[in-house]
Amino acid sequence: MAEKLVRQAAELIREQGWIPQDSRVLIACSGGPDSVALLHVMRRLGENSGFTVGAVHVDHMLRGEESAEDARFVRALCAGLGVPFHGTAIPVGEIVRQQGGNVQDVCRTERYRYFGEVMEREGYGVLATAHHADDVLESVLMRLARGTADAAPGIPASRRFGKGLLIRPFLLSERREVMEYLEANALPYRTDPSNMKPDYTRNRFRHRIVPLIREENPRAACHVAEWDLARREDEAYLNGRAREEWEKISAPLPGGGLAVMTEAFSRVPSALQRRIIPILLDYLYLSGRHPSGARLETLILSQLTRTEGSGSVDLPDGFRLEREYGKAIFRKTGQEASGKAPETLLPAGGWVSAGAGVRLFWSDRDSVSEPEPSPGREVLYFGEEAAMPPLSVRPPRSGDRILLPNMAEPKKVSRIFIDDKIPRGLRASWPIVTAADGRVVAVPGVRYGRGFTRDGRTGGPYIFIVEQALDANCADHAQEETT
Repeated sequence: MAEKLVRQAAELIREQGWIPQDSRVLIACSGGPDSVALLHVMRRLGENSGFTVGAVHVDHMLRGEESAEDARFVRALCAGLGVPFHGTAIPVGEIVRQQGGNVQDVCRTERYRYFGEVMEREGYGVLATAHHADDVLESVLMRLARGTADAAPGIPASRRFGKGLLIRPFLLSERREVMEYLEANALPYRTDPSNMKPDYTRNRFRHRIVPLIREENPRAACHVAEWDLARREDEAYLNGRAREEWEKISAPLPGGGLAVMTEAFSRVPSALQRRIIPILLDYLYLSGRHPSGARLETLILSQLTRTEGSGSVDLPDGFRLEREYGKAIFRKTGQEASGKAPETLLPAGGWVSAGAGVRLFWSDRDSVSEPEPSPGREVLYFGEEAAMPPLSVRPPRSGDRILLPNMAEPKKVSRIFIDDKIPRGLRASWPIVTAADGRVVAVPGVRYGRGFTRDGRTGGPYIFIVEQALDANCADHAQEETT
């Protein structure tokens, strides 16, 4: 019975094609039962399938000596298994005191940031976490209770993570199967007392509600996990179709804002209409940080399905919807219907949110500690021949060109967007960096002008850092992740 866990993980990995031969797989190991079982199982599978594993552990420094002992336990476990260990301690309590925020959110952000750094530095292409079917069941119930469930409300089996992939090999296995495997293999593990506290929503669902469901059907967790996986496949297809329709019925406005053809929108199937609204909000508010809620989406949907008459609606954060002549115009208060897009000075030594989920920083190198590149972060260097400071940032303009390395003539920025497959809905808001003489010198996250280099040894006296959201799905179910 204990071998069922190994078989289920192997089948899921094979069916999904997650781990090519000769890959390096990093296992997130807290020292708890789930992650200890995952490390043991993945090491066994790797021996038979031609991939190698390492383990990564983060001490959040919230439980004093107890959490420090967790780190020592994982290090010793790795030594016994002959697995490379990567660990660090992060003072989450101090970060929260200085910067604010939710402790669990900060823990997760810092933990995954470190995971990404280890993967980049050590050459791991896959990150594996120990979420299982019971975690999916809890997540589904929590989101249904909150009223935030979508077509696939659980936990994705995999997603992109930086330049690699995050996978969950136990997602179709149950907690009891994990415990049976640990017992059969006499594997020790650590327990976190906070997992029993009713202070956290997940714990209340885990200890009070899920047992009642198990009384009705002991296999409920597995059934829900299989259902969620199937829904995600359906949702991926429908979202792809919705984006195709969005590209046909929307157009950016020259001075900022967006036009949607209401007659064309009305002919789109209702299942796709509902999925177009979040795409629209992403475009307007950028980076997936848009306001959400059924009332807002219903309001916009009702306006876009009206093909006659006119009307206007105020939207959150100063946006306004104006509908007339078969179009719905979305524009922020103060945006002009025409004219040049505004240009903003980029102050040296300070971070600036520049649109499309991009943050920018530049400074002379002597003034800052130079960070390492990592998933979602680019570090470049330049001199005054490449970009005479001060730098500025603005949205793209018609006719923008940039002189790229090894090219004799400047290339159109609009062509770069096409060649690099930047979604059309993001192009009008993508940041363009200009030098003091007005030249376009960078399309952050896409292409950089002549004279910019990633080689710190040959680079000029200035540093230029670009940070992007790792993935549109990075925030997907972040609050549900526990390992």
